[in-house]
Amino acid sequence: MFTRNLAERCREAGVRFMMDTPIEGIQAAGDRIEGISTPQGLITGDDYVLSLGSYSPIVARPLGYSLPIYPVKGYSVTFPIRDGHVPPSMSGVDENNLVAWARFGNRLRVTATAEFSGYDRTHKPEDFDAMLRVAKQLFPHGADFSEPDYWAGLRPMTPENTPIMGKSRHRNLYLNTGHGHMGWTMACGTASVVADIMAGRQPAIDITGMTLA
Repeated sequence: MFTRNLAERCREAGVRFMMDTPIEGIQAAGDRIEGISTPQGLITGDDYVLSLGSYSPIVARPLGYSLPIYPVKGYSVTFPIRDGHVPPSMSGVDENNLVAWARFGNRLRVTATAEFSGYDRTHKPEDFDAMLRVAKQLFPHGADFSEPDYWAGLRPMTPENTPIMGKSRHRNLYLNTGHGHMGWTMACGTASVVADIMAGRQPAIDITGMTLA
């Protein structure tokens, strides 16, 4: 709901979303970015923000950047909640089993695991056995565990577990990436910081140690 409403607010403010548009490369001349190459042509702008999660290092590398961001695969499984089920009312973490859970409307999601496997996002049902076992133990009547929806994705982790923000060596390229497993939590805050930097304002927090400089 938050993401949909945010997107609608952005559209009302004049933002144009280009879905299913792969980035083929970033065109630079000297210390400036000239545009983003896509199958639909060159997309140009006054300023650019690199915010591609685990894929930021791949896109930035041809420009001479070596971003300390590493893809770490995480898994989640989501179950439908039906009449008669008693799901948890609050999100939480089982620290003994390192399993987290959260309710999303009529769905219960369980997440776990940190796996270094490059950019591989494949998965198989047995990868989720431990999560399923813990979910059934904690919430035996919490959801319909017979209809799991499996998913695996990449967390953009940094050595210090902090994002990389702010200016780059190119005058009109800014960074907002490397949020690890806290992307949702930090998204609005880091966006505000980067917006302040782009506008020449002093950010509300000290970002020493979270820049390329």
